[in-house]
Amino acid sequence: MLRNRKPKRKIGKWIAIILGIIIVLIVAAFLYFRYAEKPVTNAETEALDRISGQVDIKTTDKFYLYNGPKEVYYVLTGKNSKNKNIIVWVPKKKSGKVYVKYASEGITAKEARDKVTKEKKPKKILHVTLGMEKGTPIWEVAYLDENDKLNYFDIDFETGEWYREIENL
Repeated sequence: MLRNRKPKRKIGKWIAIILGIIIVLIVAAFLYFRYAEKPVTNAETEALDRISGQVDIKTTDKFYLYNGPKEVYYVLTGKNSKNKNIIVWVPKKKSGKVYVKYASEGITAKEARDKVTKEKKPKKILHVTLGMEKGTPIWEVAYLDENDKLNYFDIDFETGEWYREIENL
């Protein structure tokens, strides 16, 4: 007695359905992350457009978006035409002053992170961002303490000293 072997077709059909679902999920994830980063990419482009022809920046390494209590700054790091590392603080307000400093004029992100680690002993550092407060360039270090409370420790970029602290949010 011969039997019809249809179950193999069902298995193949399920494999095709599963592969189709996986492909749709991968495409959806790609589009989601591309759409999510678009505002930051637009902000970086805006900052570069604003300083074009005014600031000698040939290449960019990093872009920071700083949302301070009163102002928003776009911060670019890169090299100028003399191959010196520079940092450019561009206020979101078009009427604000653009600041340019050599990276060597201040502390590094690692030094800011290390200072917070040593002094505050955070459970987890969330980010280290360049920013500007009242004409003072700063490193903003956001971290979680041992009680999972959000804290901000701002460090003066030039001196490496404490600038401001916001705790237990």
